[in-house]
Amino acid sequence: MKIIAQTPNDRILVSLQMDELANLIGEYSKYDVKTAFINDSIKNDTEIQISDIYVKHKLIVGLQSQSEYESARAQLNKLLKALTPIENKVLALSNNAAAITQKK
Repeated sequence: MKIIAQTPNDRILVSLQMDELANLIGEYSKYDVKTAFINDSIKNDTEIQISDIYVKHKLIVGLQSQSEYESARAQLNKLLKALTPIENKVLALSNNAAAITQKK
């Protein structure tokens, strides 16, 4: 991307390649951009709102940072599933032991 000029009203004129434009709108390359978008939207004096892309990017980054929580929760869930049958057997043995002790 090349900055061409800055206008008095805080606008910046830029020159960029199609792949760079694709990156700005959230795609990997120009080949990932829909042809209709290229034909209909990329014309002189077209404004493309890219702020939504960055908002979604921030959301994804936030979710990734919480993935440690999700990983820990999944591990705890596996542990709980593994321990529940053991707990039930120990409880059953304990009840049987209590019943045997009461009979004596």
